[in-house]
Amino acid sequence: MSSVETLAYFLEEDSLRGVMRDWPEAMQLMVRLDGAGRCELLVHHRDEAGRVLETLREALGEEAETLAVVPQVEGFATRRVRFSEEQQLLALAASTEGLSESAQDYAINYRFACEEGLDPEAVIGQRARPFADEFESDLPQVSERRAVRRAAPAPEPRLFPEGYEAASDPARRECTLVSAQLHGQGARVRLTLDPETSQGNEMPVTVGNVGHSADFGCFVLPRGALADWQAGVALVIDMPQEQFPEAWAARFRKQTHHAQVSITATGIFVRPMLPETVAPPEAPMVEVEEGWSLRRPLRAALVVIGMVLLGGSLAIGWSPFAIAEDGAGSLVPARTGLAALAGAEAVR
Repeated sequence: MSSVETLAYFLEEDSLRGVMRDWPEAMQLMVRLDGAGRCELLVHHRDEAGRVLETLREALGEEAETLAVVPQVEGFATRRVRFSEEQQLLALAASTEGLSESAQDYAINYRFACEEGLDPEAVIGQRARPFADEFESDLPQVSERRAVRRAAPAPEPRLFPEGYEAASDPARRECTLVSAQLHGQGARVRLTLDPETSQGNEMPVTVGNVGHSADFGCFVLPRGALADWQAGVALVIDMPQEQFPEAWAARFRKQTHHAQVSITATGIFVRPMLPETVAPPEAPMVEVEEGWSLRRPLRAALVVIGMVLLGGSLAIGWSPFAIAEDGAGSLVPARTGLAALAGAEAVR
């Protein structure tokens, strides 16, 4: 019995259109991987998925029982594929020259055969497999030993938590930081890279799969969604709102959020930033001397009032315009205010 597992991974139309804008409708791509690191791509119509699997099983012969299919198909084994592996497969498809054009030609020939009542396989023939030539791949291997395994050596202690590595690691050298904005757009969430350079007429790229961190504070998109994008040029990416927690979707519908985007070899990592809240204006500061009390300003106010009254009384007592008539009928300065009071005391 062979110890090598063959994996047939079907990349569906929505995922492929997320990394290749002109991917034709109803077309799929099967990626076949084996434990030796070989990889082959097979373009086909979605209605042909069953025929493609049967053809592959016949080609494997005695090794057919080692075939696993993703997504799961009844009658076939399956296996778990990590999100990062799926993104690598999409990136491989996006970087394969001429793949999209081949899918378009296939779609035209398939539609013609169906309209004429012909067998598509007979009409298309070997042109259905322009990318079936095997080539070496650095994708994760899928071989799986079914014999008794030796105990694996104990892993070396990690310096960092899972998911963190030193920036000096050659596989992690690529990193581009980009400013971005997020907002609700109909039933979608729209991400705009380098929004300050946007002309308003950019054609959005649709991405159907969005991966989230455990705390939903960061999400990741397939690296292939960037296609041939270059920093300094606006790029618009649309994602279905149902791919987001309702808490985030509601925020994006309510207002535009800024975001920090890190573009690496493994994906597009987006960290939305909460809007800054406007703090209420601060009350003016009042300097208070030590020992201040309510009675001190009250005493000061009473002193000022007393001085005003006293000043007013003095002014009235010596006013040059106050006059009176004496006993002889002559006009003389009249004593008023304090002077009058003093005179009154003298008389008593």
